[in-house]
Amino acid sequence: MMYLRYALFAPLSLIFNISVMLTCPIWAAWAAIFNLDRLPGVFSYVHTHDDDIYGTGMTKVRPTRMKDRWTHAMWWICRNPGYGFDAYVLGFPGEGMVFEKKINNGKDGMNNRFDIMKAANGKRYFSYRRDIRWSETRYLKLWFGWHYQSKDGGKSHMLKFDINPYKKIE
Repeated sequence: MMYLRYALFAPLSLIFNISVMLTCPIWAAWAAIFNLDRLPGVFSYVHTHDDDIYGTGMTKVRPTRMKDRWTHAMWWICRNPGYGFDAYVLGFPGEGMVFEKKINNGKDGMNNRFDIMKAANGKRYFSYRRDIRWSETRYLKLWFGWHYQSKDGGKSHMLKFDINPYKKIE
């Protein structure tokens, strides 16, 4: 059942995230013009649920000028489209979650993990992440299922559908 749920949710997430990226200038302008840290209500689903709309938690920079706020918001929304949607609509509550199966056999700092998690309501969710080194400085990140950690203080485990061939090895 968890795989069927994912087969239905992943395309929905992809469609929502592409729509967010295409309409990103509107969301960024709204935040920049009114100097908002988060868009109100359901509109907050277009950006990250665990940081403000400018990515201040990561960059440590909160832009002051409207043009800079717009630029930062555009970059952050396109970098993390639909995280709120993936966490609060397609994700599952973090409270009461337990790991039923945890396999982590990564090496050289590369992840290779598969987890089965059980939510408080009894539903099961999976997480599969694999990092594949393809050069001395880059790796391919594959991530499917739901995040095995909640990034918003335990409120929600977000749906993950990530294929990123440009991750840097640090």
